Amino acid sequence: MKNYFWILKSLMIFCLGFSFLISCQKVSSSSQNCPKRDSVQKSLDAIQPGIKVETVKPSPVEGLCEVVVKLPNEEKGLFYTNLTGKYIITGSILEIKTLRNLTQEKLQDLNKKVLSKEQLSKLDKMVDFTYGNSKNVVYFITDPDCPHCKKAEDILNKLVKEGKLTVKVILLPIEALHPDAKSKAISLICDNKGFKELMEGYKNSNLCEKGKEKINQNISFLLNELKVRGTPTFIFPDGEMITNVLPESYILQKFK
Repeated sequence: MKNYFWILKSLMIFCLGFSFLISCQKVSSSSQNCPKRDSVQKSLDAIQPGIKVETVKPSPVEGLCEVVVKLPNEEKGLFYTNLTGKYIITGSILEIKTLRNLTQEKLQDLNKKVLSKEQLSKLDKMVDFTYGNSKNVVYFITDPDCPHCKKAEDILNKLVKEGKLTVKVILLPIEALHPDAKSKAISLICDNKGFKELMEGYKNSNLCEKGKEKINQNISFLLNELKVRGTPTFIFPDGEMITNVLPESYILQKFK
């Protein structure tokens, strides 16, 4: 599961298709001109109040303008409009030659979060179990029943087996999405299980008080203090926090 809670709810309005019509005032169709920010804001207020337009500027694709917005949860969102401001265009811009997802890269940059040394120190004390012996350490925040987390676990398992990575796992079950996740997380703690059992979906009836207390501490710390907004979430030694399934290449380049 990724990018849930408020951001998911807020972005729903941009997922209605690739040409959701709005009525912004027309401006010059010159390739250098985009709709005025106030004009886009006025039209957006008419369909979804509470979303603030921050910038409107030319996108990497000629004829399209990039609109950056601030969502109610303080996260940044991104969509595109044409030069006259007549349409909202959702989806990703992919660069064919390199296969780079320019939209995703922009969103990651806009929402980049970096933890302080103090926060990293607190995070290290919250680790539930460690997998691997490499000097390259990544913190991995995961929900036992999150399907996207399972994809991330496969990537991490491969890197650990190759001796390229050590994974420090912190369990963050989201019961609202996965009803059995919390009991699985608790039983992993109570039975002193690790990454292998996490991947296998381990669950036992042993729901000890120690496990309940630890998982509740995880939930409070990660959601309230670090403002984690989804799983899987990766946190690197430089403090960068990213919620997504990251490719192997990105993980490794963080340690070069």
